[in-house]
Amino acid sequence: MPRLVFLYAEPFRGAGSTVMRGFQLADLARDQLSRHSVHVKALGSRVRNSTVFLTKGALKLATPAQLDELVRHGNRLLFDPVDELPPGTTARFADVLVASSLTAFEEYGRAYPGTRVALVNHHVDPRLDTTQPPRDTFRAGYFGESINAVLTPRIEETVDVVPIDTSREDAGWLARVGDYSFHYAVRLHRELDHYKPFLKGFTAAHCGAPVLIQRDQQEAVRWLGGDYPYLIDAPVSEQQILDALAEAESDFGGPRWRRALATMAGIRSRTTPQRIGEELAAAVL
Repeated sequence: MPRLVFLYAEPFRGAGSTVMRGFQLADLARDQLSRHSVHVKALGSRVRNSTVFLTKGALKLATPAQLDELVRHGNRLLFDPVDELPPGTTARFADVLVASSLTAFEEYGRAYPGTRVALVNHHVDPRLDTTQPPRDTFRAGYFGESINAVLTPRIEETVDVVPIDTSREDAGWLARVGDYSFHYAVRLHRELDHYKPFLKGFTAAHCGAPVLIQRDQQEAVRWLGGDYPYLIDAPVSEQQILDALAEAESDFGGPRWRRALATMAGIRSRTTPQRIGEELAAAVL
């Protein structure tokens, strides 16, 4: 039976990328890749004759000597940088460069013509309660780190901020998702941002809620389509966001709202565990 080993770095064990693209993706692989024996190990563990999926944290810390040792022991290496740039060791050591977004998949193909690139879209946290949100009220919520969003005191009068600390395992927000019928995802651009998967949109879709985001977020538009009702033009202003929120609230339950929900339902169908499992299976071939 072929072995699939998810390799993580101990200092990043509790980080969101390790939890989701390491431990959770391994659980998904156990469910969906029945032909494989699936394991999770720390960087530095002895691994032989396996397909090795290196998580974002492992790629941060793996030295060329460690990667060379993995190769010499008969392993195939999959690099998963998620939203960071692939490390400088990619061209030399990666058998497969994993993209967690459509935009990354296209860019990696151009930047690494000698390396196989595979798309494994980001899955939604399996601990999420995907029961339908309340249908009789409009309530907007932002789930994430405040530093990543465009937020002001006036915006927060309409949008509840539910903080998530992605540097450690933080599941407290999961119990609150079902309280919100509309998800806020207007991003504050940071220099360290590269190819962000549309995870906030996927989460909203699996909760049956529309999402608000700006039109210059290429990955979001790839999933939502250019005619999605709740895209706002960039550069965004506080007033523009407040107007968009007011418009969404006035739309609640109406034709535009239902059209947005139909779009989100389509996204949900494209990001089921089965679909992500199929992508992962294709990547490890």
